Amino acid sequence: MNKTMHAFAIAAIAAIGFMIGVPYTGAQVDNTQAADVIFVNGKIVTVNQGFDIVEALAVKEGRITAVGSSEQIRRLASPETRVVDLGGKTVLPGFNDNHIHMGTGAGGSGSENWRGKIDSLDSLSKALREKAEELPTSEWIRASLTRPYFPNDIAPDRYWLDQRVPYHPVALTRGHLMMLNSEGLKQAGISSSTLDPGGGWIIRDETGEPTGHLFENPAKRLVSRNFPSPPRPDDEELLMNLRGRLQALTRLGYSSFNVPGLRPWDLRYFQEAYERWGEEFPRVTIQLRLSPGYDEHDDLEEGVQEAIAELEGLGFHTGFGNDRIKIGAVKMSVDGGLSAPTFWTKVPYDNTTGWRKGMPDFYGLVRIPEDSLYRVAKRAHELGWQLGIHTIGDAAVEMAVNVIERILKESPRENSRPYLHHVSVMPPEETLQKMADLDIIVASQPAFMYWLGPFAVEVLEGEREQTNNPQKTFLNRGIRMSYGTDGAPTDPRVELWSAVMRKGWDGKIYGPGEKVSVEEAIRAITMGTAYMNFDEEKKGSLEVGKFADMVVLGQDILTIDPDGIKDIPIEMTIIGGKIVYSREQSQQALPSG
Repeated sequence: MNKTMHAFAIAAIAAIGFMIGVPYTGAQVDNTQAADVIFVNGKIVTVNQGFDIVEALAVKEGRITAVGSSEQIRRLASPETRVVDLGGKTVLPGFNDNHIHMGTGAGGSGSENWRGKIDSLDSLSKALREKAEELPTSEWIRASLTRPYFPNDIAPDRYWLDQRVPYHPVALTRGHLMMLNSEGLKQAGISSSTLDPGGGWIIRDETGEPTGHLFENPAKRLVSRNFPSPPRPDDEELLMNLRGRLQALTRLGYSSFNVPGLRPWDLRYFQEAYERWGEEFPRVTIQLRLSPGYDEHDDLEEGVQEAIAELEGLGFHTGFGNDRIKIGAVKMSVDGGLSAPTFWTKVPYDNTTGWRKGMPDFYGLVRIPEDSLYRVAKRAHELGWQLGIHTIGDAAVEMAVNVIERILKESPRENSRPYLHHVSVMPPEETLQKMADLDIIVASQPAFMYWLGPFAVEVLEGEREQTNNPQKTFLNRGIRMSYGTDGAPTDPRVELWSAVMRKGWDGKIYGPGEKVSVEEAIRAITMGTAYMNFDEEKKGSLEVGKFADMVVLGQDILTIDPDGIKDIPIEMTIIGGKIVYSREQSQQALPSG
């Protein structure tokens, strides 16, 4: 047995004694047997099966070798062992987010990011006029906006935009919605005679004229194909931008996260960043995005064949990589979004008010029809890929579950762990039962309730509105859940707070029956995502043999008023036993004055 394995065995024996309450009384350990670092005097929430709480743990070569009391763990230290005194603070397994978009910008955008910065029609009007003064009239003014500041009833239409910017083409995006002025519509060739593309929607007034509102990618693609190609940043600039974004996640307590859809050509940037600076970042699992439907194709058959060819041309599948960066599931998006809203629902949208007033029955948008999803998903499954499917509406969930059921019956594979992103509208009881029976995981984003819950009343009512973005129902049905943010906002504390409070940004409680406990929420954003990514034996809880990935909190999440969870300070983020973020050191580094 080599020295490393011998040291690990000694520590593991000690840990067994601690966990069953028998002190370890071995001789003073030498440097080869001792822990590299010990964390003592804390309230360490292990998130093991019993949700046990201990005072201390020991780490060697990045993994936990023992947990127990501070007195017990100190016995595993040598003079060279680093000792971190937690000062009584609460420690959780590092947060593991199931849904953080993290592109490199390799293709460029040429669009202004006004999300969170432009928060009213007045500030938007000022920004547009200033931008128009900077640019020649032939150039597009493009920017992205935030949903809560620009709900559908005040989302600018062509006439409002024409009054501010009559000569430049304008294209503003807000999630699944694009807003154009008249010049923008003209440049895109969109008129009253333009047909709605498959999977997209051109909103029209009573006379049939486009209002300037377009929903979903197929409609937005009519416009984006007219945008000039922006200058491409060089590789080093892209890498440095990516490095900064990845480092920023550690300040929020993330030790792991899941990228929900990346195109293959961006993988090399992640690989390069993790090869050069990987120990600075959270561990990452990357989904590869496929778009066999209307998002990128007018011809569905072409989309299916292209997606399958792409899969067959890749020399890897789910699980490829290492403990810092690895490949996860294939990502495909079945329906629209909640922010527009354009999700695919079993009940028609209300057509008596808003932009749907007077329109025929509208059930939302289907981005990937059932046959296309089945053919691509089945081939992915046969090639060893896990499936991770975007489904917002109940009709989308029902269809995706039926497709997964069919694939698993035709091509059985143990432990394939398919999952559905979002599941915002409660699916039928039969579908819930299938999800439980087939172990289909829900990759949920509770903060949708905070960010989008107040707008659910636009399309949902009664019980459907109260159970929007369900949580407790899944647990009661035995359906596994993981938690993530999807930028609503990207902050695990808001995610946990939303899950236990169900409070919207307007301060109202939505669907209190779907609240979960603090313990249940913590499990979902730690062990839940670890299980989803086949990592439950490596992380998600603070147990012997697992990575020493932890977050130290400035307040006790288990005892404070749950309404304060979103404001708990992040004191430290620890990955593999190494402190990658310290609030104290960060504050000390701030310039004086």
